Amino acid sequence: MSSPTNSNVRSNDDEIDLIPLVQALWHSKITIIVTTVVGTVASLALSATSPEQWTASTYITKPSLYSLYKEINEKDAPAKASPLSLETKLYSTIQNDIFYSAMGVMAAKSVTLKDAPPKSGGNEPVLYVASTTATTAAAASAQLKSAMDIANTEAIALNLPALAAGNTLKAFNTLDDVKTSTTKSTKKFAFLGAFLGLVLGSVFVLGRFFIRQYKQSH
Repeated sequence: MSSPTNSNVRSNDDEIDLIPLVQALWHSKITIIVTTVVGTVASLALSATSPEQWTASTYITKPSLYSLYKEINEKDAPAKASPLSLETKLYSTIQNDIFYSAMGVMAAKSVTLKDAPPKSGGNEPVLYVASTTATTAAAASAQLKSAMDIANTEAIALNLPALAAGNTLKAFNTLDDVKTSTTKSTKKFAFLGAFLGLVLGSVFVLGRFFIRQYKQSH
């Protein structure tokens, strides 16, 4: 009958009493508040001294099969080709090759690419967002435009080298002008600094509490 009693005693000894921990945090609330304020001020100072970041972005999508057919054949394409025809499938494959080659070149030029709604009936998106980041709006916009121009030229030269240099074919279409926006967030810096200050202050208080408990028990 003594075994269950010893087990219960051992179980109670292993439990952590949270009340002294809460009391230690409450008694040292001034320390925690101070570290939180210091963390907030430090993060705001870091935000004020860090360079502002600008993002330039635009929507891109695949070019039309009509323009591709017309450019390759140097004649007007029919108003509407049968979607099941072998010829249409061929040009669709070429369209994909050119488009994804251009996206690969842009990715190599540090352009961020991500799909955006709406999506087609299948799993493949029909819209993508291309964006770059720089310290000024002008630099971000120029970097994105330059990367898109290079991607357009290299993708066509890679997949359709027989086309003349002055062709009007595009590896992709841009759906709007390049737009720029700042990504610097003072509130985000302040919140992060306050959170880190709160965590560090709490860790300091609890660490001091456990050290005192250890010294008293030994």
